[in-house]
Amino acid sequence: MKPEENKADKAGESYWTHFWQQLPFPAPIDVSRKVAGSYVHRKLDEHFNFVFSNLNPPELDLLEIGCGNSAYLSFFHHRYGFRVHGIDYSSYGCQRTREILKRDEVAGNIMHGDLFEPPQELLGRFDVVCSFGVAEHFENTSDVILRMSDFVKPGGLLITTIPNLSGPTGLIQKYFNRPVYDIHRVMNLGDLKQHIQKAGLEIVLASRFVPISFGVTLEEIDGKQVRYKGLKRFLLKGLQVIEKIMCRVDDHLIALPKTDFWCAGFIVTARKPTEPLA
Repeated sequence: MKPEENKADKAGESYWTHFWQQLPFPAPIDVSRKVAGSYVHRKLDEHFNFVFSNLNPPELDLLEIGCGNSAYLSFFHHRYGFRVHGIDYSSYGCQRTREILKRDEVAGNIMHGDLFEPPQELLGRFDVVCSFGVAEHFENTSDVILRMSDFVKPGGLLITTIPNLSGPTGLIQKYFNRPVYDIHRVMNLGDLKQHIQKAGLEIVLASRFVPISFGVTLEEIDGKQVRYKGLKRFLLKGLQVIEKIMCRVDDHLIALPKTDFWCAGFIVTARKPTEPLA
C-alpha cells in the first residue's frame, strides 16, 4: 500500500462538511438526568468516569481529534474540568465546534489541521486525546492510532471510540446504503484492541456500549442515490423501535449483555508508555 493511501480518509472532507450542513447543532450533553436522550452519553460516561478517576482534570489538557460539530469538548470541560482543544481537517466542522463552545460558554482552542501533518507544537502536549468515530475511516488502523498517540504526553491517555459494524447493523448498512458501509473498516472490540497494542499502547479499559443498535444512515455519498429510500426508512423505523425498547430495559430494569454482535460500539482507553519502546 502506498503511504498516501494509509493517510486517506475513506469518507473525505467534503462528505463530512455536507453531512454536518444537513444537521442541527448537537444539544449540550447532560448526563445528570436519567432520560432517554442521555442514555448513550451516560453509558460512555461510565467508561470516562473510571479512566479519569485518578486524574486531576482541571489541571490537564484534553484534545479531540476529528472534533467537527462535536459537543463532547463542552461536556469534558463542564463534567470533568479539562482545558479543551480540538483539531479537524474540515474548516466548516471547526467553525461549527467554535460556535458550540461559544453557546456552551467554554473557552476552547479549535485548530484547522491534518492528523497526518500536525503542527509540531501540538505533539506530545496533551494529557488526554480522544476520538469518536475516526479510526475506522482509514485503511491502516494501527498507523492512524499511532499518529493520534503522537499528540499524547508520555503516560497520558488515548481514548478511541468506533461504531460496531461487525453485526446486524453493518449488514443492514451494507445492503441499504453500500457507499456509507464502504467508508468504514469493519472491526470488533478484539480487532480494535490489537491495533492499539500494535501502536505500542497499554490497554487501560476496553468496553462495549449499548446492548443493541440499528444506527444505519441513508445519507447519500457523491450523489449516489439510495434506491427504495422510503421503504428502507420505514423498515429502519421499525427496527429502531425495538432498539429503544431494549435500551429502556437496559436502562431501567436489568443490565443486558453487550456483545460484539449486537452492541452499538466499542471504546478503548490506552496509556502511552512513559519510556519509548525498544
